[in-house]
Amino acid sequence: MSEKNDKPQEPLKKLRGNHILALALHRMFKGPAPTLDHIVRFLSSGSGHDKFWMTTQYFTKIVVWICAKRGLRSASERVRMLSGLVADYRIMIRLVGLAPMTQFIRYCEQTQAPTRTLQWLDRIMNLSMVCYYPLEHIYWLGAHRIIPLSEKLVDDAGYWSCRFWAIWIALQFVHLGEEYRVIKSRRQKIHTRGKVDAAQMQQELDAVDADTKSWWIQLLINTCYFPLTMHWSIRGSTFPEVAVGCFGTVAALAQAYNVWHATA
Repeated sequence: MSEKNDKPQEPLKKLRGNHILALALHRMFKGPAPTLDHIVRFLSSGSGHDKFWMTTQYFTKIVVWICAKRGLRSASERVRMLSGLVADYRIMIRLVGLAPMTQFIRYCEQTQAPTRTLQWLDRIMNLSMVCYYPLEHIYWLGAHRIIPLSEKLVDDAGYWSCRFWAIWIALQFVHLGEEYRVIKSRRQKIHTRGKVDAAQMQQELDAVDADTKSWWIQLLINTCYFPLTMHWSIRGSTFPEVAVGCFGTVAALAQAYNVWHATA
């Protein structure tokens, strides 16, 4: 009799267990998920997608160094391969980079910069990028033997693409210096304008503070990129890979921070 009574209880136990699982899933996924939505917006944007992989690319270089220091050769090699694949992928998706670059050049020419110096700096920097992209494309296509090129031509294209990028980075320091002068001038004008509505004045000062914060982030990013572009521009550079990883990771996280707030 006990065996007969136990059998009908088994389906009830399963039903009760399924009901508990359904309730747990309902509690877990009910209501909005703003953080998840933000992550999806971040990763769905072109910049957010790239910064995620950029962080992966450079942070793995640090992991490679740590593994090598601890004698974990197999793990070090596997992570190195991942870093290389991610770097290759990021170059590949930049094959379409000239299209948004052309759009940005049109925007710069149609929009008046705050000063004549900034206008001409933008033009020269855009020109350096117009040179950079095709050379990087030639390097990537030649390195993968998609187009038949000599090794020397492939190497030259790679080095010269980085040199044009280094020119952009160097000019960006000048650009940031001029931007800082403009921001400082804006703040001074707000304080010396005389009688003005307090709320409006505070709003303008908040805007200047936001631009100042953005300026410091851009300075950090550019400072991190500077040794990297110099390293990739010089044949036989002895700049350590772990340093490349550290500078690249900081630059990636700083840019990711900007994109994260832009997609809020």
